[in-house]
Amino acid sequence: MKPKFFRQPKMLKLPLIFGRKNYSHTLQPKERMRKILAALVIIATVASCAKPKDLEFVDVQNIRLIKMGLTESLIGVDVRFFNPNNQRVKLKDAAAKVYVNSSFLGDTNMDSVVSVPRRDTFAVPLVLKVQTATAIAKMAETAKDSAVTVRVEGTVKMGKAGVFVTYPIKYERLQSLADLNF
Repeated sequence: MKPKFFRQPKMLKLPLIFGRKNYSHTLQPKERMRKILAALVIIATVASCAKPKDLEFVDVQNIRLIKMGLTESLIGVDVRFFNPNNQRVKLKDAAAKVYVNSSFLGDTNMDSVVSVPRRDTFAVPLVLKVQTATAIAKMAETAKDSAVTVRVEGTVKMGKAGVFVTYPIKYERLQSLADLNF
């Protein structure tokens, strides 16, 4: 009788799903190890997909009037953010409502996909739809103020490799009018 450490390893017997009825398939220890290693690599890859950190607001630039209408006007803005994540992500399907001094100003929708570089600042061009009468009234009301409270609420889809998750947009800040670039 051979000692235990000299014995042949046992074969793993698995029934063959597609094939003959009475045929059983055996896996050699090397094949078994390859399958276990492949499973571990897949589990590690899935586990490494952590939730990305929130983007950090930097500032608003290039405020411009795109279209002036009697009832509705379009205002273009470039909103800059910083991505603190180590990976590149993409943004799509953003929808937000903008409030100035607690009064609704307008809303914006982003239908395009924006690629966000890793650990860098980037700009998102947005078109804000405002009611002309409301916008003129708000401009007259805030002309005497040196700063206004800007609040933005909405959602955006952020993701990579075709997997997107919806994140809420909740932002409120006291914005100095002198800092805005018209």
